[in-house]
Amino acid sequence: MRLNWHGLLAHLESLPWPDPYSVQVLIQDEEDDCFGLWMLYEGRLVEVSLPHTDRHLVPGHTITGVFTRTDRHRHS
Repeated sequence: MRLNWHGLLAHLESLPWPDPYSVQVLIQDEEDDCFGLWMLYEGRLVEVSLPHTDRHLVPGHTITGVFTRTDRHRHS
């Protein structure tokens, strides 16, 4: 996630959604393993926990950190 999209979540939160309970936003940075799922809760976009994933905050590098799959290197 590049730092130049700062304000995107706030902008999406401010829109007059006809049904805010149906809003789902998928965000994936070039360093992320997969998309993160964000949903509106009480007017704020909040990331929804997904199984087998972890977000590592990297201040000054990205806005939301790096999103990784915890099972990525697990062998069966």
